[in-house]
Amino acid sequence: MIDILSFKCLALDDKEIIEKYVDKNQLDSYEYLFSSLYMWRKLNNVKYAIIDNALVIEKNEEGKGTFYAQPYGYKKENLISIVDELLERNADFTDRDYLFGDVDENFLEDLKKYTDFKIEAVEDVDDFEYVYSTQDLIELKGKKYHGKKNHVNSFEKSYSYEIKKIDNQQVINDCMNLLHKWHEEVAVTVDKEMLMEIDAIKDLFRELHFFDLQSIAIYVDGELAGFAVGERVNDRLAVIHVERGETTFKGVYAFLNKKFLTESFSDTIFVNRQEDTGNEGLRKAKQSYHPSHMVKKYLVKVSR
Repeated sequence: MIDILSFKCLALDDKEIIEKYVDKNQLDSYEYLFSSLYMWRKLNNVKYAIIDNALVIEKNEEGKGTFYAQPYGYKKENLISIVDELLERNADFTDRDYLFGDVDENFLEDLKKYTDFKIEAVEDVDDFEYVYSTQDLIELKGKKYHGKKNHVNSFEKSYSYEIKKIDNQQVINDCMNLLHKWHEEVAVTVDKEMLMEIDAIKDLFRELHFFDLQSIAIYVDGELAGFAVGERVNDRLAVIHVERGETTFKGVYAFLNKKFLTESFSDTIFVNRQEDTGNEGLRKAKQSYHPSHMVKKYLVKVSR
């Protein structure tokens, strides 16, 4: 049986270990970027272990309980022994309905093909990630983007703006103030994730250079109108980690989205703007940008 202490809480100095196993060139999901794991480590109680020379990450998510991510760096011939060890470890817990979560279709197929366990998989629809054509969101061509383009034009005509990086304490303070204000305005719908988001973003701001993140802050007459933080995952994919705007500035979100992609990620093919978490307003907003495709994720029960 695996000693429970063999799973280590994720820390900043684990970056090299995680990235040794997670090949960013193969990633479509943002979930296993070290920056994402670190940012949400407190909310999701992120831990990891190396089993049979494969990286196994443990997470806890509200409504799903504790589960393991699909192993990274596993050999197909070791998959049975890895799953056996995880099942044995889980025998000591009662909060684990699913053995695996955040599972993609390729790993699900490997489970079915290379093991003889009983597999029950369900689509985690609220956790599907929205992926867009970068050029579509920059150019905003055609009828389907007509409204977005109008918002961008309205912002540009209405305001005298200045573009900055989030690279000094004053800009960071402005971003945190806007974030606090945003949270106060949507307080009627706060959940645990939203309550911890402020700390998560603060952690990210502290380590922007360490994670090699890109950022943008848009000021109108000296007041912060919006900001965003993103990351180049590989030659074809960028991820937007954070995006917040002050909606009193008409069209700020459409302008922020277009400007950030243009300045930082114009040479990528796709941009991943993460999931909607089942929030209907967020789902409507993300669908209005017409995703190219979705990154599907599954929750998986495994039994002998």
